[in-house]
Amino acid sequence: MISYEVYKILHLLGLVLLFSGLVGLLTVRMSGGKLEGSTKSLVFVSHGVGLVLLLVSGFGLVARLQLTQNMPNWIYVKLAVWLFMGGALTLVKRKGQIGWPLYLSLLIVFLIAAYFAVYKPF
Repeated sequence: MISYEVYKILHLLGLVLLFSGLVGLLTVRMSGGKLEGSTKSLVFVSHGVGLVLLLVSGFGLVARLQLTQNMPNWIYVKLAVWLFMGGALTLVKRKGQIGWPLYLSLLIVFLIAAYFAVYKPF
């Protein structure tokens, strides 16, 4: 059995990887650089591994909290955020030249996810 704390650390690692992948791609797009070679691999692998870690550790945390029978609505909000962040890489790749507004939008989505994780409002 994996402990609650280990799941939490894996969840935070997934968050760091996801955000670093998105911000790395956004930085390349804002600077007008080309996404190729090892930079492309690093961005996409960070994003993908981060998403997988977030999903697996998130459900592990739900199991540790014994919420698997009747999942509260805040979990569905977190899943919606996860789906959005999965597609956010495409958004950043296509519209990354927008820059700061897109970066702030991603931060707001992360703050929404953090709010629902910490306060579990419903």
